[in-house]
Amino acid sequence: MSVRALILVVIVAVIVGVVVGRYALPRGDAPAISGGVGAGAGQEDTAKAASRAMTFTQPKAPAP
Repeated sequence: MSVRALILVVIVAVIVGVVVGRYALPRGDAPAISGGVGAGAGQEDTAKAASRAMTFTQPKAPAP
């Protein structure tokens, strides 16, 4: 396969991927991270999220 044909195939594949990603795949209803979080939810939610994340990253204790 020549270099020109390979470049053409790559360009067409990128265009098809962009079109499929833009129009064929459904979009999520939920917004991404929003800045309008209610008062008092800042540090507590962050601490709870960090605690939940640590439960998955800590090694489990060996079974007796």
